[in-house]
Amino acid sequence: MRLQWTGVEAMPEASATVAMAFSTSPFVFGLRDARPDPAVVGGYADSRAVVQTPDNVGQYCSTRLGELLRHAGAHLGASPMVLEAELLEYRVIEGDKFNGLVRLRTTLLADGSIVWARTFSGTSQRWGRTHNPENLNEALSNALASSVAQLLSDVSFAAALHGDSAPPQDPLSTPATPATPATSAASESAGH
Repeated sequence: MRLQWTGVEAMPEASATVAMAFSTSPFVFGLRDARPDPAVVGGYADSRAVVQTPDNVGQYCSTRLGELLRHAGAHLGASPMVLEAELLEYRVIEGDKFNGLVRLRTTLLADGSIVWARTFSGTSQRWGRTHNPENLNEALSNALASSVAQLLSDVSFAAALHGDSAPPQDPLSTPATPATPATSAASESAGH
């Protein structure tokens, strides 16, 4: 199955607090695919068969996330602030519905030190014709948009971007290996 961005009716918007932080705090963004099998993007509950893609999921998600962040007002570019994302889950299970799940561990670093970390889980449920790649892609696209919407409304993320005192760290987060920086949609690349 080839990956496509489809079926997202509204792009996630930044809350007023995050929008203000975006307006004054540029950052570098990078994503690394940390899933055990980077080709698997889903499966069928009835047969336990897996769905694979020939696409580079990390690069695809890095590009989509960069676009979503820019759409929300983020200024991506040279900065001592780095937002790293690790793709922990990216899958859709087709059963009675297409159930999408995207889990991202996000870490904000300032001058190389972690100042904030949080894990977001986006979900999506869709109806549709069985074994349909468009329905699979729609569930994945909406789950990714859902996880980004959570980031874009997180007050502690905005505070960390502003350099305010660091909130408690996400217990699921660990120091991430450096993600590949992305400065434009065309140059964004996947992790390893």
